[in-house]
Amino acid sequence: MAEDVTTLFDDYAARFARGERPSAREYLGRAGEGSDELARLIEVFLARASPPAPDEDARTFADAWVRGEAPLHELRLARGLRVDEVVASVIRALRLDPDKEEKVKRYYHALETGLLEPRGVDRSVWNALSETFHAHLDELRTWRPRPVEPGLAFYRASDAVELAEASVVARPPMRGAPAEQDEIDRLFTGADTRA
Repeated sequence: MAEDVTTLFDDYAARFARGERPSAREYLGRAGEGSDELARLIEVFLARASPPAPDEDARTFADAWVRGEAPLHELRLARGLRVDEVVASVIRALRLDPDKEEKVKRYYHALETGLLEPRGVDRSVWNALSETFHAHLDELRTWRPRPVEPGLAFYRASDAVELAEASVVARPPMRGAPAEQDEIDRLFTGADTRA
């Protein structure tokens, strides 16, 4: 059931004025058929409102992005958290099978390093990470890695080839059929896990 447009707008504006970063997309979804009217109200409001000063987390995200680093990784380091602590927190918050810790860890690592599409990650995962980091992570759902300059990419690729040729440790080939998708796949990729 759609909520009243005026009530939604008042709530959005009040949260924005308090320095929060309310999601316009979330409010528009709650407005139902009134979403066009609410969008116009929010657009006019934001055009006239002074933007809130960025908090420390927003500066961390922006600084990391400008340097070509992963913002989530930078935030984890700033909080003094280990990957295992973050993964354990996500497993607890989402009541996931503790035996699947390695799978959650692989997905988290891919998310943290920018190898996983943030928009495919379920909101419940972002909420668990927000609680773990004590930070608003909504901005990270829309961040993208900076494009790599072609010369730099080729330079690094040639270094990687030399390293691979010099390495005595090889990655073992994948064997067997791919694992069946489960709830963890859905949470991190938005994959349909129904048979």
